[in-house]
Amino acid sequence: MNGPPERSSNSQSVFSPIRSVRLYETIVDQISGLVWDGHLKIGDRFPPERDLQGFWQVSRPVLREAFRVLEMEGFVESRPGGGRYLRAEHIPKLQDIRRSRLENIRVTLLQIWEAREALEVKAARLAAKSASQEQLGQIARPLTLIEKLSPAEYRQGDFNLDIHFAIARASGKPLLEDLIRDLLNRYRKYKVKDLLELNDWTTLQREHQPIYDAIAGRNPEAAATAMEGHFARLRETIGSSSNENEKL
Repeated sequence: MNGPPERSSNSQSVFSPIRSVRLYETIVDQISGLVWDGHLKIGDRFPPERDLQGFWQVSRPVLREAFRVLEMEGFVESRPGGGRYLRAEHIPKLQDIRRSRLENIRVTLLQIWEAREALEVKAARLAAKSASQEQLGQIARPLTLIEKLSPAEYRQGDFNLDIHFAIARASGKPLLEDLIRDLLNRYRKYKVKDLLELNDWTTLQREHQPIYDAIAGRNPEAAATAMEGHFARLRETIGSSSNENEKL
């Protein structure tokens, strides 16, 4: 949000059109500003979705993603057939919400990553031995999109998990693949891609390339080492985010 919205008796004048690529994040921050400046008070009902779409000039999915974030944190209440209501006197900026959510799930994430690493290092080693050309293509496909899409656009997709699913499939071990798939689905619900800063997320995605190169080069040990390094960086990223949160 570029400064506080101008006060006016006309409700439309306090809503500024959204111009950011990360649209839902900008909406959350604008709502935070509206609450902070008193344009919205606890118990107030938000305007209907159609009106908000017009004020902010965004699609309904983008609008609903913004409110989903606020509802998950308890700042907004959605009543079936009754609209959305403000439940908080103040709403933090999205960066602060993200840090708080990340800290709350940090221990769980580390446990999931520990289990995933044990299985996915094995899967990478096996994939380097047995992956077919078609399976190599399935691993490579999400990687080619890193150069074609902007970082924000890439993060909107599920390309990170697509790579890990493809490597598990290429291991040639159905039971191993099922175990990895279960852990990846558990991981998905935490939406970690929305909690990390965009630069951190982009850096982590580029680390998949050495894993693919080792698998395509039929080098099992290099593939295992690259996968281990990827998980080590994941843990470092969460640790760095936690340290930054403690400084605030």
